[in-house]
Amino acid sequence: STTKIAGGAAIGDLRIIFKDKAAAGNMGLTRLVLTSCLLALGGVDAFTSTRALSPALHRARSSSLTRASPVRAAPTAGLRFWKRDKVAVASAAVAAPPSAPSLKPYIEKLVAGESLTKEEAKEVCGAILQGADQIQVASCLMLMRRNGETPAEVAGFVAAMKEACVPVAVEGKMLDIVGTGGDGAHTINISTAAALLAAACGCKTAKAGNRSVSSQCGSADVLEALGISMALTAENVGECVAQCGMGFMFAPVNHPAMKMVVPIRKALGVRSVFNILGPLTNAAGAQHVVIGVFQEELIDIMANSLIEIGNVDHGVVIYGVGLDEISPLGACSILEIKNTAAPGEPKVYTKNMMKFDPLDVGIPRCVVEDLRGGDAKENAALLREALEKGEHTNAKRDAIVLNAGVGCYVFGLADSIPGGIDLARAALNEGKGLAKLDEWIATTTNLASS
Repeated sequence: STTKIAGGAAIGDLRIIFKDKAAAGNMGLTRLVLTSCLLALGGVDAFTSTRALSPALHRARSSSLTRASPVRAAPTAGLRFWKRDKVAVASAAVAAPPSAPSLKPYIEKLVAGESLTKEEAKEVCGAILQGADQIQVASCLMLMRRNGETPAEVAGFVAAMKEACVPVAVEGKMLDIVGTGGDGAHTINISTAAALLAAACGCKTAKAGNRSVSSQCGSADVLEALGISMALTAENVGECVAQCGMGFMFAPVNHPAMKMVVPIRKALGVRSVFNILGPLTNAAGAQHVVIGVFQEELIDIMANSLIEIGNVDHGVVIYGVGLDEISPLGACSILEIKNTAAPGEPKVYTKNMMKFDPLDVGIPRCVVEDLRGGDAKENAALLREALEKGEHTNAKRDAIVLNAGVGCYVFGLADSIPGGIDLARAALNEGKGLAKLDEWIATTTNLASS
């Protein structure tokens, strides 16, 4: 049919009716239907979903698709596509705001196989955060990945995100222990617990995080289940760090413009530069970082991006046996970067690639099932249990100690990674981790109520 949308005539307003929600929820089937529309209509300029599709439906079998009459079948789930002529205007539901610049010049450069400069990448990210055309955004992200994101491109995106960020004001040096996520192992929230234990050791910690994207339970999910308030403002978080030495920076609070990217990332369903950006955009500007990556090839780009950005004084990038953190599963790869310049001088970095094996500090091997968690409620219980006072140990406690120990080393409380691990183990055994958690819960509760 031809339908008037946003002041223009839409050619081929096609509604696809699925037999049931299970069929509509099958993303592989949805992509097949979209491809068919592209072939049939000669191109689709915009599309939108008639309702949000539950992730639980993604496992539906494609055999459930049958023909259905658009008259008789209620459109409880489906997609609507529009093909525009040269003078038609895009649907208001998906069109870019008038203020968002076009990404076409950058797309042409990327199509030619060229990389963006840092400034160009900053302009692209700025346009994306303003609500640039979704199809152009998806094209840019996928072309950047095809070409291989460069440190300059990552640094440009980080610069744009920092300009749009709601910052957290904290004085002095700070630590963040964070991973990219995406390893698919569904472990307990190791980096979150490690950040907490590092704070109990004396590291001023400003942890960045969000709700779950690819795992069963994100850092915000488990912390909320533990009693940490997610209702704090950026100013509250700064006060929290000042009062108890620990704070959590919830991504929607500090990076509200990222809401423009969420539907595009979900629709793409594959890694893009935004998977790399999370650990690099700490709203408090943490100068000491432990960053875990889920693919070994991301080690160099993450470390070189940290150098290009130039905020970090001491950091490590870790890949550990398929996880985005150190674990008793086996030896891990660590790329350490350190600023050797005098305070106030331009930063000069050294890089040191090393292997670290938990066996060398007396921690035995485990299997991934020993580290597994569950939903937010289960992970909260497992985290409290892992932080309990006592000299008993298991794989979960060992993993937390390993990552907290690296954090203590990077922050400067220990002269070596083994020394940091010893410090973290002693704090855990003395019950300091659980005490810090209870102190943090009380602090956020008081700040939220006031």
